[in-house]
Amino acid sequence: MTDGQTESVRVTDMRAARALRQDVRLLGLLTSPSEVAGRAGMAANLVHHHAQRLASLGLLRELGREGGRVRFVLAAREFRVPSDLLPPEDAQGNGTADLRELSEGFLRAYGWSWALAGAGEEDVYIFGEVGGSTPGLPPADAPAAEGHPAHLDRVTVNLTPERYVRLARELSQVLARAYAEGHSEGGQPCTLAVLAYRADDDGIRSLSRSPNSFLGSALPV
Repeated sequence: MTDGQTESVRVTDMRAARALRQDVRLLGLLTSPSEVAGRAGMAANLVHHHAQRLASLGLLRELGREGGRVRFVLAAREFRVPSDLLPPEDAQGNGTADLRELSEGFLRAYGWSWALAGAGEEDVYIFGEVGGSTPGLPPADAPAAEGHPAHLDRVTVNLTPERYVRLARELSQVLARAYAEGHSEGGQPCTLAVLAYRADDDGIRSLSRSPNSFLGSALPV
C-alpha cells in the first residue's frame, strides 16, 4: 500500500460515485498528469484538471511535487459504492450509462461494418429440417474487409434460475479470460459485452436465436 493510501473507503457522496464510474480508466492510470497524458490520449492540462477534481472528491490524494510535476495517488486501494447511491433511473447510475454507451458504440460499429461489407454479403434464414451441412464461420484468421466487424448473437430461451446463473457465469468467464490475457500487441480497442435480461413473456415457447454479424456466415455450427 502506498503512503497516504488507505485500504478501503466506502463512498457516500453521489458525485464521487459518478466520478468513479465515469473516470475509472483515468483513475487507474493517474500518477503524474504529465506522464499520464499520452497514455490517456488527453492534454496534460486537461488531465491535471480532472486530477484536481477527483482529488476534491476524495478519490485522489496529492503526494507532492517533483520538478514541477504534481504526483497523485489513489486515496484507497478499494472503493465501495452502495447500490442505492446510484439507482438505475439515474442517467449516470447503476448500469444505465453503460447500456447507453454500449448501444451507441455498437450502432456506430455496425454502421462501419455494413459500409465495408463485401458485395456478396447476405442474410440466410432456414426453417425446419435442412439436408446436408450448413456453412460454418470462417477461420478466425481469415481476411476480412474490416478488422473488428460488428457481431451480435442473441438467444431467447426458457431457463430455470439455477441454469441462468450457471450460463451467465460461464459467459462472464469468457470475458474474464479476455481481460486476463490483456491487450494484443499492435491491436486496436474492441469492446466485448454480454447482456442478459428477463424478457417479457409473450407466450412463445419455441427457442429463438438471432445472429447479426459481419464475421461471415452467422449460422450455427
